Amino acid sequence: MGREATASNSLGIGQISLNAGWYGEVTAGGFVGRRLERLSDYQMLNGCLAEVQARDVGELWLLCDAQSRLSERVALAESVRRRP
Repeated sequence: MGREATASNSLGIGQISLNAGWYGEVTAGGFVGRRLERLSDYQMLNGCLAEVQARDVGELWLLCDAQSRLSERVALAESVRRRP
């Protein structure tokens, strides 16, 4: 697992790079990760989040990774659901 997350400046306020599909930001209260792409209504209905919050970079990376995996599986379920 390659965890890549770096603060963009020495103050700790700014952007961070996360795993594919996510944009991260360092805030005064911790870290926020936001998806780059919109979720389907089905994904949101089944627990996928567009934004996650964490206290440190490692936690943020794990939450984004978990949400990415969940959204992939829910999208697969959505495609199976559409089959006749």
